[in-house]
Amino acid sequence: MDAYQQQMKLLSHKLLLIILETLDVTQEEIDWAISTQDSQQVLQLNSYPCCPNPSLALGLAPHTDSLLLTLLNQCGISGLEIFVEGSGWSQVQPVEDAFVVNVGDLLHIFSNAKFPLLSHRASVNQSNHRISIAYFHGPPVESRVAPSSKFQKPCFKSLLVKEYLILKAKHFSRALSLIQT
Repeated sequence: MDAYQQQMKLLSHKLLLIILETLDVTQEEIDWAISTQDSQQVLQLNSYPCCPNPSLALGLAPHTDSLLLTLLNQCGISGLEIFVEGSGWSQVQPVEDAFVVNVGDLLHIFSNAKFPLLSHRASVNQSNHRISIAYFHGPPVESRVAPSSKFQKPCFKSLLVKEYLILKAKHFSRALSLIQT
């Protein structure tokens, strides 16, 4: 597990560098996003057993991820669904040897909403026990999150990462609206 987590950390840093390059941010802001000192790195193993009546159960309720970036290994079995405006819930079919990359709330804030969030959920099925592995990467909880300094009109207030995480835990899907300017 340690080796897997280390590889996910390296991959998330590479992806964040590419993403942040598109925003033309400062070196200080890049260092904040890919900080190895006190950064948040969480590896979560999810198990979704077979369900005799999947229409009566949900594996994981609709949500957005809280940190900067999530790398998800679907382990070859579908169950991830995203909400598409105007269409509803849509299955994300697993791609062999590929990860699903989710923009988290903190990257949404930092990009001043340039990178949109997708609400997603996990469903269960009747025939397959599904496993997924999620790696979450975020900056230190004692650091501040705000739209990049390059944005003249920030959409969100600046606050400590831990303050945002407390808001998210308390107000869930309404957390972002509470810090809009």
